[in-house]
Amino acid sequence: MIKGIRPTTLAMVSALTLAGCGQFGTSVPDKPATSDEQSLVDGATHTVGVMKTAAAAKAPALLQKAKAVVIFPDMIKGGIGIGASHGKGVLLERTASGWSDPAFYDSTSISLGVQIGMEESAVVMFVMTDKALNSLLQTSTFTLKAQGGLALADLNTATQDQITGADVVVWSKSEGAFGGLSLAGSDVSQAPDYDKAYYGQAVTAQDIIAGKAKNPKADTLIKALGG
Repeated sequence: MIKGIRPTTLAMVSALTLAGCGQFGTSVPDKPATSDEQSLVDGATHTVGVMKTAAAAKAPALLQKAKAVVIFPDMIKGGIGIGASHGKGVLLERTASGWSDPAFYDSTSISLGVQIGMEESAVVMFVMTDKALNSLLQTSTFTLKAQGGLALADLNTATQDQITGADVVVWSKSEGAFGGLSLAGSDVSQAPDYDKAYYGQAVTAQDIIAGKAKNPKADTLIKALGG
């Protein structure tokens, strides 16, 4: 503490300074905080842009044929001894009138492999078949690949034949060694608490895809996916 200034004096100076800011209008009003749900949607929009640039030769055709997409803007994988990954994402289905509003999803997996340090990855899953889409929509939680024998292909490394025969095609951009197919074996589950917070009512993924819930703040993401 600076000598010669007593605590009570400091408190009085601080109070007068704050009062003066209010009197002369120099205080900065607080901006509305962005919700976790909207931050996730905004992150998904950014991820779509990155994916379109990185996979420009393949992404447009997949988006045209996909039944749905699931976007995880920020998957985290890390740990020591027992590895784990976790991330929240959004699912949008292609409907007769274009892409639906987003339904929120969660992905979690635990492995026994040795993991040291943290890795981050943005992941886009192209859901190419009705079998894969039904698995996502009709169960609250399903295990990717293990459930229903889903065939997965990694867009970054797969041949065209592998992509053509896949139920789910996975693209990823990683910081570290975390590849998109690290999701294989993950539990992917609906996140109804996020759905409720974003749409202001209790809704299911099916309700959102059917157009029973709308949020105009998702329009930028829908436009990013294109026709």
